[in-house]
Amino acid sequence: MIKFNQCSFISHKQLLHKLGVVVLVTVLASCASPNKDRFYQLTYANQDRTSGDAKYDVIFDTVTIPDGISRPQLVVQKSPTESQILDEQRWVAPLDEQIRQAFLANLQAQLPEAWLAQRADPHATVPRYFVHTEIQQLQIIPGQDVAVDMIWIIYDSDKKPLRRQHLRRSLALNGADYGGIAPAISTVLRSMSENMAKDISEAAQQHPK
Repeated sequence: MIKFNQCSFISHKQLLHKLGVVVLVTVLASCASPNKDRFYQLTYANQDRTSGDAKYDVIFDTVTIPDGISRPQLVVQKSPTESQILDEQRWVAPLDEQIRQAFLANLQAQLPEAWLAQRADPHATVPRYFVHTEIQQLQIIPGQDVAVDMIWIIYDSDKKPLRRQHLRRSLALNGADYGGIAPAISTVLRSMSENMAKDISEAAQQHPK
């Protein structure tokens, strides 16, 4: 006759019951946990303008950033050879699009005689210049600084290169809070756009095509 171990059977049922309770509590806790994601965006001043006031067009058609930072999350530098992706610290929109919009807004304020756009107007009759921008490095060191390394090329309407520039700017961060990163990057881009505006203005004066 086969005999069953009643104690072992009961212990097994109790174990399954306890495991079920643990799983249920874990699921409920995860559902009740608040969303810790924080979202950031670059800042810039928008101005109302009409194309009829422009003496020349500036087409800001290309902005590229390194693949390593082209992602929704903030990417920070932990050491000279190690980066870290911050899953809970995110950009509100793609970073390259935000950088493009920041430059467009900054340059529109700094070049009152120009009309800034992402695409050329085929009906425009004023001289036209194209700006290609490449962010070679955007380095964020929490609690220390942010640094942007960038090149840009200005072309005429025939896509002939007129001017080239390579610039690097950095700005110290006040504290280790991630909230100060986007404003610091915005300030650096605003400073760099001043140099770019000077280049565009000089190109327009020297090549009034």
